[in-house]
Amino acid sequence: MNRDKRVHRRTVLQAVAGTGFFLALSPGFLLTGCDGGVRATESVTLGLDSEEYDVELALRATPDSVPILPGTPSEVWRYKAELLKGPENTLTENTNSYLGPTIRLRRGQRVKIHIRNELTEDTTVHWHGLHVPSDVDGQPRLPIQPGETMMVGFEVWDRAGLFWYHSHAHGEQGGRVGFQSYAGLAGLLIVEDDEEAGLGLPSGDNELLLVLQDRTFAGANELVYLDGGMGAMMDRMHGFLGDRMLVNGVPPATRKVATRPYRIRVLNGSNARIYKLAWSDGRPVTLIGADGGLLREPEDRSYAVLAPAQRLDIWVDLSQSQPGSTLELISDSFQAGMMGGMGMMGSNALPLGSRSTLVGLDVAESLEVNEQLPAQLGQQRQRILVGSNTRIRTFELRPVMMRGFAINGRRFEGPHVADDEKVRLGDTEIWEFRNNTPMPHPMHIHGLQFNIVGRRGGNSDSLQQGLVDSGWHDTVLVMPRETVQLAMKFERFAGLFIYHCHNMEHEDAGMMRYFQVQG
Repeated sequence: MNRDKRVHRRTVLQAVAGTGFFLALSPGFLLTGCDGGVRATESVTLGLDSEEYDVELALRATPDSVPILPGTPSEVWRYKAELLKGPENTLTENTNSYLGPTIRLRRGQRVKIHIRNELTEDTTVHWHGLHVPSDVDGQPRLPIQPGETMMVGFEVWDRAGLFWYHSHAHGEQGGRVGFQSYAGLAGLLIVEDDEEAGLGLPSGDNELLLVLQDRTFAGANELVYLDGGMGAMMDRMHGFLGDRMLVNGVPPATRKVATRPYRIRVLNGSNARIYKLAWSDGRPVTLIGADGGLLREPEDRSYAVLAPAQRLDIWVDLSQSQPGSTLELISDSFQAGMMGGMGMMGSNALPLGSRSTLVGLDVAESLEVNEQLPAQLGQQRQRILVGSNTRIRTFELRPVMMRGFAINGRRFEGPHVADDEKVRLGDTEIWEFRNNTPMPHPMHIHGLQFNIVGRRGGNSDSLQQGLVDSGWHDTVLVMPRETVQLAMKFERFAGLFIYHCHNMEHEDAGMMRYFQVQG
């Protein structure tokens, strides 16, 4: 650690003296720039056995310092990348943001990525939503140690859609997903294909990418995660909520736009916060895509719910707007009830269900553009067929006294797989999640995408009508006391995969299991 870093750390310690923050890279922390102690190890190679790749990237997980709020830059962990081979538009850096670069790939490309860990602890990179082999999925059973470089190779099988990449590390003392992702280890990944390109949807400057996150800061703009005492216990139980919104790694801002249609692609990159997306003037939210790419046809909703790890694709037409007017995309208020966690109990967090502005669209230019929203969108991918003979596999979500939540009474046990967590390659099944808890759980399944068959039960509240169940998904929000059925087919790849709650504090506390696809 150099002298400047030592001085900064002393300043941090003085600033928070007596506040009860636990200053360590463990479940509770105030993030500071400690960048020493990594060791060099030999490279590990996983995935495609090939010497020919269409795209080759070098991706580093590294400490850094970036401006987030006015004043002192904040210490973060982030991804940095270099394009070694491939189209020039493969990487787009996010200037003045801790977010990793946006990666653009095309269906059918063969990709090789050199992942180097320059952190002080093990990490992984999970390609969230991509259909990739088990060994390159970024699972905690294959950690990248400090100083180590892991090379992964895979073919892009997925249709066009918005995906993302983030840490999925798990240490000896428990999960590190919440910590490392909160520290900044996340970025967008976009897959393109000919079907989507043929629709002529807004692109380039007319495509807005939004990553929604909430963060808490202290002192000289230091990121704070899970403070000490009862507050940390409640944050682990309910999920961490920050005290302010960030969009693309900075406070929400207004963008200059013109009188034309726009495509807005949104990721919920928060640890636990749920968003209720709506327009400030009450116009319908026009959805054109979800986790797994374009819907078959556009859908108008008064609002749309976005749970942690989910993505939504929104079309907005400003052709009839007047120059000088402003339209805001907001997260509208809703009754959180037990979902609110410490936001309901007097903490400094922004309560769950609070109204927040996410982005302002300032109409500054008048254009004559004749672009219509296609009536038919993603037509080439057919829903999974299920019938009366399709096997139904049940997973009960329930609390465990003083230990968080479990799935079928089980918690994370590393790569151990129970007999009822083994499936056959090529089979189609219905997975039924029964939520016997007072909290919603965004359930994520690695290695595939699924269709939502139906819901039953649940409590009537101000979110139910905004749940997006059409199209293809890799994450589904299961509401309190609700049962949700998912249709899935285990294709192409055998091996170990993970299913878990994507409330990051829940998965870190053990609400995560492996399942095995047997060839």
